Amino acid sequence: MASKGKVKEGKINVGIDLGTSNLRIYVEGRGTVYNEPSIIAIDKATGKVVSVGDDAAALLDKTHDKVEVKKPIHGGVISDIELVRQIIVYTIEKLLASGFDNINRLMLCMPTEITETEKTALETLGNELGVQDTRIEEEIKASAIGAGINIYKPLGHLVIDIGGGTTDFGVISLGDVVLSRSVKTAGDYFDKQITHYVKEKYNLEIGPQTAEQLKIYLSSLTGDLPINEEGNVRTFETRGRDLVSGLPRMVVINAEEIREIMLECFEPIKSALISTLENTPPELSGDLVDTGILVTGGGALIDGIKEYFEEISMVRVVLADNPINSVIEGTKQLLKISKRRYFGDYR
Repeated sequence: MASKGKVKEGKINVGIDLGTSNLRIYVEGRGTVYNEPSIIAIDKATGKVVSVGDDAAALLDKTHDKVEVKKPIHGGVISDIELVRQIIVYTIEKLLASGFDNINRLMLCMPTEITETEKTALETLGNELGVQDTRIEEEIKASAIGAGINIYKPLGHLVIDIGGGTTDFGVISLGDVVLSRSVKTAGDYFDKQITHYVKEKYNLEIGPQTAEQLKIYLSSLTGDLPINEEGNVRTFETRGRDLVSGLPRMVVINAEEIREIMLECFEPIKSALISTLENTPPELSGDLVDTGILVTGGGALIDGIKEYFEEISMVRVVLADNPINSVIEGTKQLLKISKRRYFGDYR
């Protein structure tokens, strides 16, 4: 979680994971000092920032006409670069006593298929904030390093990063992404499909936070359904607004219902994985027999995902030990690497 107080520092390196769901910030010598939603609340009249992160997320669907809550990153794409700037500036100035003045190197991690326009905009943003050494790195590379893979060896590694806005696939060897693919089917999409299901079947309108709770507690892909402490299939008491009466109502939803939704949601991910494997160069494809597939991101926590991908790929699947924080952990290592690209041990 976030560290609310400012820290004093000399010249430092800073890494930022610009995720669709969460913004994470690493400060050299301090560790990960910030991990909160990529959400901002703006005063409509003045344009000033009201709150960012958890405080802004708490205002979702609860604001009045004077305050607007926005998510400037959708599906791994920056929809409003100025809002991203405001989030970064507000957060850094809140965390660091000297703001941007003592930042020596700033690294921004983005989804694999970031456009050149977005990349240039982010580099310009860093320079405008006074950090001349601003770098843009691919999340798929950072997540591999953060999960403990030495990507600079002459071996092929396949990484699947299931985040909030996108699911990214990357074949990495000799320090670079050889082949990449991205689909806009990930955590936020799962939440929307769950919301739609509850609305259609139960005539109940639920909010995004409730949908996310259903996903976290009940989702699975293969194997046995999640069970509770009593050994029964998990259920979740879901509260929302009845679409007929307009009154508050509660329904009980079970894990089997959510599994059917998740299996349907994963069809585009399944197709993208097969396509990635089919297009991987033969020598690197052969390496995957030994190196397997690494799964990172919040989606790695879904029950049965290891077995699901192993059945599709017929190779070993490994789940990152700390999948949600793999990107920011990898950023720590990437910040140590000089501008000169080299092959060898990155440590």
